[in-house]
This record gives sequence, C-alpha cells and structure tokens, in this order.
Amino acid sequence: MKKISLTTWIFIALIGGILAGFIFQDHISPLGIIGDLWLNLIKLIVVPLVLFILMQTIGGTESGSGIGRIVSLTIPYFIMTTVIAGIIGSGIVLLFKPGMGFQIEEVTTDAPPEVTPAGFLTNLVTDNIFESMAEGDVLQVLIVAILLGVAVRSIPDGKARSGVITGINYITELIFAYIKIVIAISPIGIFFLMAATIADNGAEILGSFASLIGLFYIGVLVQILVIYGSVVWSVGKVNPFSFLRKSSKLWIFTVSTASSAAAIPVSLEVARERFGITKSVRNFIIPLGSQINHDGNAILLPLMAVFAGQAAGIEFSFIELVQIVLLGTLLSFGGGGIPGSGIVKILIVMQAFGLPMEVGAMAAGFYRLFDMGITTTNCLGDLAGAISINRLVGRKEVSPT
Repeated sequence: MKKISLTTWIFIALIGGILAGFIFQDHISPLGIIGDLWLNLIKLIVVPLVLFILMQTIGGTESGSGIGRIVSLTIPYFIMTTVIAGIIGSGIVLLFKPGMGFQIEEVTTDAPPEVTPAGFLTNLVTDNIFESMAEGDVLQVLIVAILLGVAVRSIPDGKARSGVITGINYITELIFAYIKIVIAISPIGIFFLMAATIADNGAEILGSFASLIGLFYIGVLVQILVIYGSVVWSVGKVNPFSFLRKSSKLWIFTVSTASSAAAIPVSLEVARERFGITKSVRNFIIPLGSQINHDGNAILLPLMAVFAGQAAGIEFSFIELVQIVLLGTLLSFGGGGIPGSGIVKILIVMQAFGLPMEVGAMAAGFYRLFDMGITTTNCLGDLAGAISINRLVGRKEVSPT
C-alpha cells in the first residue's frame, strides 16, 4: 500500500479543520491554542534560520560565483512585481466598487505609529543584535546576516575563513534537523489552526466584507496566474500550470499557516526538490523575499484604501491613486513575518489619506482570511523569482521531479 505523503496529510488537515470549525464552532475555538503552539515551534527557529542561512550563502560563496549578479536581478524583480500588485489591487476595487453603499459602524481605534522613509531606513540597522533577536525583528537580523556574510568572505586567512564557514554549516544542519521534526507534525497544528479560524470568523464571511474578500482573492489569482505565470513561463521556461502543481506543498502550507517566515523551510525544500534551484540562488532569494517581497500586502493596501474611500464617498484623483499605490509598495517592503504588521500598515494608509479608521479596525477582525492569500502570494512570488533568476544565471543543482 502506497504511503500517504505529508502534503496529502496537510491537505486533509486543512479540509478537516475547515469542516470542524463549521460543525463545532465555539466548542473547538479554544483548541486553536494547539495550532498556535505548533506555529510557535516554527517561529522560534526563524531568526536563527535567517541569520545562519544567509551567512552560509554569502560567506560560503566562492569569488566569481555570481552572487552579485543574483542580487542585481533579485531586487528589480521584487520591486517590479510589488508595484504591479499594487496596481492590480487598486484597479480591481475601482472596477467593481464594493465600498459603494457600505455602512460604516462606529468603531474606535488608536492611531497607528507614524512611519517616515528616514525612520524606516534607520530602523533597518540595529545597534544591538541580541535585542533584535529577542524581539524577533527578522528584518534587522537579515541585515546583520548579510553584513556578517560579507565579513566572512573578507577574512584574509583562508584556513580561518574555512573554519568559520564549516561551523556555520554545522549549525545550519542542526537547524534543518529541528525543522524536519516540526514539519512532520504539521498536519496536527494546521488542523487546529484552521478549525479555530473558521470557528471565529465563519459567520462573518457572509457579512459585508464578503465581497471585499472575494475581490482580494481575484487580485491574488491575477498576480499568481498572470504575473508569476508569465515570469516563470517567459524567463524560467516552466509551464505555469506545472509551476502551480509542483509548488502545491508550499501553497497548501501557506494557506494553512498564513506565515511567510514559517514557510521558509518549505519554500527552500520545494525550490530544491521540485525545481532544481541551486543552493546559492534559493538560499539568498527565499529568506530575503520573505522579508521584503510582500506582493500580497501590495494588493491589499490600495484595495482597502479605495474601498474605504468609496464607503466614505471620497473620490480619488489619478495622482492620489498613484500615491496610494506607491505608499502601499513602500510599506510592503517591511515587517515580514511579524504578527499584526499588516493590520498596522492598513491603519497607516487610512490615516495618511484621511480615510475612516473604522474600516481598518474592522479589517483586523478578518485579517486572518486576508493573510492566507497574502502569504501565499508572497511565497509563490519568491519561488517564481528564484526559478527565473536561477535560469538567468545558468544553474541547476538537481533534476526537478
């Protein structure tokens, strides 16, 4: 008898959790803590994973291996797809106008913190790596990892440099051994995560936000099927439907967990085993993308802003729409893997354009439902970029299956 794969068990747990949420409702909601505990088992390793895997990738790369070219291709790709995602989000809501006639209930909320470009850039570099690790500021840790990786490459003594790299390799092996154990029990965690999510939000899906949620997922599908599909087909020479089929383990995981950071190990595994992406490419693009490539957020932020404007009877000019897309793009480049960061970004956009903060506050109650699509878009965007850039730099590590 053929053994049931982990991907199949995850899918079974996903469907079972949805059904259990609708059937048992409030009775199963408290058991969501089991899913939260499992997710914490992954999140606790994310900071060391990002730190050591980027140090290993950058520090262990031989001179002339093309890491500079990988960087020069990756950043423009991230910027391009994020801007396109913002245009898709605002375009869909302008076309269907779901906010027309929407009744805003009285909801109070605290004003979000002010974010400036200078403050954002200053916050990228920490003055205390241990504080950043303790607070789970993955973006700051990522910057430190890049700097340390460059420092390792700069060690003049070849023997010393080799010893440092060997130590990093051993720690990375330990991290992945731990992750393998946690992923093995993922169906249990996913079942309770989905059951609690449906139990808490199932009834509200039928409410006023249903059309907005539906339009958001139309935007997600356009981004995945049209934009990413075009990229992997034209550049990566991979059939878009084959891309979706081979990446099924990843997008089932992201829909279930709604955590880009937690999905890093799964993304790396899919990149290696299913698409033959070489180590230097996948180990650079995927961890980096989990922190700065947030196309899902870029779809949601302008969509929410225009929706709120429609609800309040505000008509945006073309220049204002461009500003909304640009602000959404800028905000999308930070806060990856940090719980609640998407809600804060929504409130920042609302405040920046004088929109009803009540709409942003209500969105918080549905954010888990948005977050599943956000995370899936983010991670598939990283994978599509890795596939295409891997082909551009002319490498293959294993034969994809």
